Amino acid sequence: MTKRGMKMLAAACAVAALCAPLAACGGNSNNGAAQDVIINTTANATTAVTVNYNPFSSLSVTGTMGGLYEALFYTNSYGTKGLEPQLGTEYTMAEDGMSVNVKLRDDVTWSDGERVTADDVVYTFTLLTENDALNTVGFHGSAEKVSDTEVKLTFDEPQAANGLTFLTGVYIVPKHDWEKKSDPVTDTNENAVTYGILTTEGGNFDSMAYTLKTNAKYYGGAPEVDGVRFVVYSSDQSKQDALLAGELDWAALNIVNADSVLAGKDISTVNLPSSQVSLITCSNADLGCTGPITDKAVRKAIYYGIDREQLNKLAFNDSYTEINGSLYPTQQYQEYFDESVSDGPVPMSARQDEAIKVLEDAGYTKGSDGIYEKDGQRLSFEVAVTNGTSDWINAIDIMNQQLKEIGIEFITKQVSSNEWGQGLRKGDYDLTIYGLWMPNATEAYGFYNQWFNGEKTAPKGETAYPGYARYNNEEVNEALKTINSTTDEDEKQKAYTTIQENVFEDMPYIPLLRQSGLTEFWSDKFDNFPTEDNLYANPQPWASPDYAVVIKNLKVK
Repeated sequence: MTKRGMKMLAAACAVAALCAPLAACGGNSNNGAAQDVIINTTANATTAVTVNYNPFSSLSVTGTMGGLYEALFYTNSYGTKGLEPQLGTEYTMAEDGMSVNVKLRDDVTWSDGERVTADDVVYTFTLLTENDALNTVGFHGSAEKVSDTEVKLTFDEPQAANGLTFLTGVYIVPKHDWEKKSDPVTDTNENAVTYGILTTEGGNFDSMAYTLKTNAKYYGGAPEVDGVRFVVYSSDQSKQDALLAGELDWAALNIVNADSVLAGKDISTVNLPSSQVSLITCSNADLGCTGPITDKAVRKAIYYGIDREQLNKLAFNDSYTEINGSLYPTQQYQEYFDESVSDGPVPMSARQDEAIKVLEDAGYTKGSDGIYEKDGQRLSFEVAVTNGTSDWINAIDIMNQQLKEIGIEFITKQVSSNEWGQGLRKGDYDLTIYGLWMPNATEAYGFYNQWFNGEKTAPKGETAYPGYARYNNEEVNEALKTINSTTDEDEKQKAYTTIQENVFEDMPYIPLLRQSGLTEFWSDKFDNFPTEDNLYANPQPWASPDYAVVIKNLKVK
């Protein structure tokens, strides 16, 4: 039944008194009002979550970034349309990359009725410069109000590439509300004042499921969907069961034998390359990481010792795709990819002889139990993984079997999503498995700057986001600066080659495979999800801020 049909039926029931109780006719008990159309999707957690609507916090719940709060512009993580207007309507980047002027909409209000103005934009960027913990985009400079509907961002150094990241990756918050917060870093912003497509008003929060309503006063027009319910599922199997039962409307699951499992149901799918699944290591001894995983020879041996073809078949239903040794995201961006850099793409079969040679050249010898060791330290590593992520748990078990053949041991350590996230940010692990997501950017600089820039990391024990591997290579840092300060194509290509060469050589993130972006949705309930032919956003519900753009575009059947 369509949304309009439900409302008509509810009204008819109220007038004719033919339905008892009213809820049986598709309405609710609120004086005959139509039942809200809520789309059910997954929260990005497998254990209980805590309310946190702070868009700058790595602990914020799904729905915050891009939903409650928006950036000035949007660009999807497949880079298909460039920068699209949101609060910002147009921008002009200075030729020297030292500043950018942004014009703003003049018809946007916060959920408390206050008008959104340039003051809020200036306040937000100033907030970043005054709080390093919030400044995950690396904004260094100043924000100036030109008028109520125009701001100028001036940078301390050229930002020819990263300047666009500031426009798409900084979520604007209300000055009149946030300036009252005693600590904007730790504040959970429970009573959020917002202007995005979602709002906390009329919603509810529970640690295992919470609902955010859509904003009827949204400047782009009220969406057809009335709200989004984010549900915490303990495992991929429980998500699949809920999807098949019609309790989950929108998911991103790697379903074994998907065609047969979904047969006979009005569930449509779209499959696109997604995150780059890697083993994240605490790699840098200079930043407090310990043990043999800080030795790049060990990391390279693990890399060579993995049979990716077998791993893909046994853990990922043969649905993942090849990856580059330099982690260059060629599925999104071809420009500046250097094919001369080793392992682009990575061979799918194991190279055990190469792995053993790397270890023995580095002075490791095999112990009586078959595991290599050096200076009394065995190459035995705990690999942290979130409870319930069955495909990644299987992947670790399979890699353990493969790597034992070359003298390395993996021990699976299943933890809650909260414990896993905390360990990831603090560096409290040997290795963990995770997908390195694609930032919403227009070239590969965004990906490398996010994961490999030394400014994005911190010593072990301190919060790093998202430089979880504690990587800090001055050659890479300087190459990133070069890309960010020039429009000379030859200089940029040299810098990209330097990055690719160093990333492959150092390997703080050990590439496994490119994740399948299989997305499922009930097509008899909702229409106009992204497809390969209409890729207006990343369709996976965990993708931020893409999910909010999907919600704006959904049609209710």
